[in-house]
Amino acid sequence: MTVSELFPGVFKLTFGTPEPGTPATQRYVRPPRREALAELGTAPMPFAPEAIEFRTLPRGVRLTLPMSPGEDIYGLGLQLKSLRSTGKKRTLRVNSDPAVDTGDSHAPAPLYFSSSGYGVMLDTARYATFYCGGNEPFDAAAPEELPPESRRSKVLLTEEALYAAAREHLAPMVIDLPTARGITLYVFGGPTLLAAVRRYVLFCGGGCLPPEWGLGCFYRACGSSDQAQVAALAAELRAEHLPCDVLGLEPGWHSKAYSCSFRWHPERFPEPQKLLDELKELGFRVNLWEHAFVHPSSPLYRQLSSCAGDFKVWQGLVPDFTLPEAETCFADYHREQFTSRGVSSFKLDECDNSDFIASPWSFPECAQFPSGRDGEEMHSMFGALYMQTIERACREAGIRTYGSVRNAHLFAPPQPFVLYSDLYDHRDFIRGVTSMGFAGMLWTPELRHAESREDYLRRLQAMVLAPQMLLNIWSMPHPPWRQLQRERNVQNELYPPEVQAELADRTRESLELRMRFLPYLYAAFARYHFEGIPPFRAPAMDYPQEEALRGVDYAWLAGNDLLVVPFRAGMTELEFPLPPGNWYDFYTGKAHRGSVLLRPELTTLPILVRENATIPLAEPEEKVVANMRYRLTVKTFGPNPEPARLFADDGVSWAFESGQGAWGTVAPDGTLSPELQTRYCRG
Repeated sequence: MTVSELFPGVFKLTFGTPEPGTPATQRYVRPPRREALAELGTAPMPFAPEAIEFRTLPRGVRLTLPMSPGEDIYGLGLQLKSLRSTGKKRTLRVNSDPAVDTGDSHAPAPLYFSSSGYGVMLDTARYATFYCGGNEPFDAAAPEELPPESRRSKVLLTEEALYAAAREHLAPMVIDLPTARGITLYVFGGPTLLAAVRRYVLFCGGGCLPPEWGLGCFYRACGSSDQAQVAALAAELRAEHLPCDVLGLEPGWHSKAYSCSFRWHPERFPEPQKLLDELKELGFRVNLWEHAFVHPSSPLYRQLSSCAGDFKVWQGLVPDFTLPEAETCFADYHREQFTSRGVSSFKLDECDNSDFIASPWSFPECAQFPSGRDGEEMHSMFGALYMQTIERACREAGIRTYGSVRNAHLFAPPQPFVLYSDLYDHRDFIRGVTSMGFAGMLWTPELRHAESREDYLRRLQAMVLAPQMLLNIWSMPHPPWRQLQRERNVQNELYPPEVQAELADRTRESLELRMRFLPYLYAAFARYHFEGIPPFRAPAMDYPQEEALRGVDYAWLAGNDLLVVPFRAGMTELEFPLPPGNWYDFYTGKAHRGSVLLRPELTTLPILVRENATIPLAEPEEKVVANMRYRLTVKTFGPNPEPARLFADDGVSWAFESGQGAWGTVAPDGTLSPELQTRYCRG
């Protein structure tokens, strides 16, 4: 074993002989933010290196790391089925549609954080299994007498009781890593849980800072739309004065999809440049759907044939993006054909792995790639490699992008893409927002269809304070306020005109509320980039000492001052445990302490505000433009409100990376510090 402290509170431990080509060696890994890590100060190793047991076994390696009674475990990638992993077994298999709470995810990552204030990352792309404090080792040479409490008759009959009992025992973290003969660990010290997460994010290069337009509204057109229908939709959105910044096109824009030609369909989109120019004139950014599997009719097919895996997917080759020549070929083509011609964003689909319950559609784990990586490793890293390739095509065309993706892994924080899923349970979608911060990832609880008016409004509200406000309407010929799905898998039914008008108004209200929070959200993402604080995170990350908040997976902190508690269809009230201090209703200003009984109207997203916060709100706009000057008003909460911090740059370039941007303050009376006056004014 070798141990070194790379940065204050960041430790590297190497056991045995690690495999080559691990995530930490890939080109998408950004340099750490050294100064920001130093500003966090020192933190000791949470346990002695000698307390980690490393064993080489016929199946691979086994690591045993200490845990303490009462310790809770979070993370292990984006988990949609539960927030806490304490006492559970987690197998980090890439799976597009996990059905049960076993660790399967389309974005797993061998990274966990503890409520005791530390984090551990394994530098591997293998499908590792984590036994999170549920299995106690046995030493036959040193048998132990049962403790007094175990001698009493006590039968645990519920899952909750079993997990609670697991947290009370001194069981370690046991990690089963197949195939490998060694491993490198990175340990992130605290002393708090939030500080440990920040060290990881900053070690990865800081969180992404999206362009301001990326924090507006995304609308994905129906998959059957052609050029004329897309143009008509864009005109309708503007005529209805519905805020929208990004218009997305689904697979039908390709001449061949599944696999992809990456060429415009000559009949459906006969004049693509004309469409791109028209949408730009209306103030829309364009997002194109694709996946990386290359159809034989694509101009890329022959160029990539020597840089592909030995299995096809949907008759298309699979590029090995770990090879510089494959990345360059793919990125250059996208720059020449798309990003230099007006495309600003992409939706990177099917870069995870097939559902193991249904028919497999992706390449198998036993696939081999020219770089030497196998299918298991490639599935874990494919999304990260794909994001790097597409971001390069955007950056080289002068575009600061923000897109969508269906797979991520380690070192994800700097990548400007938001995860989504083909699953659609609203409870899982909300849970994803709470779990993503422990993975260093972003996730959208998108709206794709609705089973009722209530379901539609609640799904729409849940996106107002989330990483991406995405109306993914690929299955509806008409906008959702004109056509809602009453029951899943039932033909859509048109609503009468009065209902259409009411839903259009409610939609506009939610989208405008999102736009009002835009300066606040942009500042939250700036803190993510510069300081490593996730912009959206579970209450447990900030308040692990509060037992009532450790398992809250249905609400999240947005930025430093807002607490969001989205309701789902069928919910009428909720008793919510509050963090310490006073919290204020965003709409009424009423103070609450300890807990609050929420009974929101159907048209209201419950938002609570930290005591003494000043919240800057912008006059809502229909679209974001470069160097937009927002008109601000403020709302204050508590007896001694403090100034709000905002970040100002041009909102569209990478000038902030070289220091061309500034933090400033908004006083409780609305007065702006000089740093903000070129981008903001008092409303």
